[in-house]
Amino acid sequence: MLRSMKKNLILFTVSYPYGNKEQFLETEILYLSKYFKKVTVIPVFIGGHKREVPENIIVDTGFAYRNSNIKFAFSSLVTIYTYNEILSNLSIIFSIKKLQRLISFTGRGVALFKYLKSNYSVENIFYSYWFNGAVFASFLYDQKITKIDYVTRVHGSDLYLDQNNGYLPLRPTVLENIKKIFPISQDGYNYLMQHYRLSKQQISLSRLGTSDRGITTQMSYDPKSFYIVSCSHISQVKRLDLIIKSLASVAQKNPTITFYWTHIGTGEKYHKIKDLAEKMLPKNVATKFLGNLNNKDVFNFYKNHFVDIFINTSISEGIPVTFMEAMSCSIPVLALDVGGVSEIVNNDNGILLDKKASYDTIAEALHRVVNDKSLLAVKKNHARECWNQNYNAEHNYRVFAETLSVL
Repeated sequence: MLRSMKKNLILFTVSYPYGNKEQFLETEILYLSKYFKKVTVIPVFIGGHKREVPENIIVDTGFAYRNSNIKFAFSSLVTIYTYNEILSNLSIIFSIKKLQRLISFTGRGVALFKYLKSNYSVENIFYSYWFNGAVFASFLYDQKITKIDYVTRVHGSDLYLDQNNGYLPLRPTVLENIKKIFPISQDGYNYLMQHYRLSKQQISLSRLGTSDRGITTQMSYDPKSFYIVSCSHISQVKRLDLIIKSLASVAQKNPTITFYWTHIGTGEKYHKIKDLAEKMLPKNVATKFLGNLNNKDVFNFYKNHFVDIFINTSISEGIPVTFMEAMSCSIPVLALDVGGVSEIVNNDNGILLDKKASYDTIAEALHRVVNDKSLLAVKKNHARECWNQNYNAEHNYRVFAETLSVL
């Protein structure tokens, strides 16, 4: 196993290892710890419990404790880059959201730069999990102190302009000197190549992934039963009402079949969706709302229950971890062609429908597999194969860590 002998790694996060966000890092950090003698994690915010990290991982909370949003706002006023950005794009001063985004980006960047200048030497690789102010801090270090190797992952909310009112701060300026940027999807890779002046050497596709739990979820071969699972936050974007309407339609077409729908997750629309299910679904649909489950309990459910298909009708998605988890257990996914969904779901390993698909279209797709489970058996195998080839954490994070270690 290769190890980086010359440099240590500085990892910038929003809050990891505190709280319960940035869950992918829980697995990625295990591989980073094997390829570097020392990894220092610097979160911007601290809140909630601290998760376990490997022995050679140091968590530096100094920056988080010394700073606040007010300090970040003042810090943004001391860098010429804030003013240059406004002069190059005057629409910023007429949009509160754009101005807030710029101040947050440059303010956190300047504050973090000062902290790095005082505490960390050039003998480090600077890696930001998000394209946020930490990347600007690395850029300032590279410009004002000495040339360094700095890299970032880029996901969705920190990449696509249409998700950010058409504005993300200082992208061309910062990207000009970045060592490498790692989009987590092919769509992200293509977007970067189309919108910014980057060489192919600067961009490297690096998908996230989930661990193999060694679980093969069983499908029901009973022709009179059909088991469906969904797993998401219950919000307007996730459109669980569309799932309910689709289930009502397919159940009415198949009155002799009992449908078992289990939803994992909760949210602000929980009671509204539960009430809608009770009102709309016919008697041959049994529902369970399990609320939020931790990762271990989700996999225990997949291990101990029949699941014929996983369904998602969200209007906006990246490449959902819930899809990866289900497919690693050989569960085919039915989803709409939004965001990066088509990179993980297709009609060989699941069911991919047009993003504007109606509940009748979804119901018809379900009807076909409900009445021919041999189709699902084939899709189950392809679902597992797709996960193993593209979203297996052991492969993806090992390659990523190895790439960082030889920069």
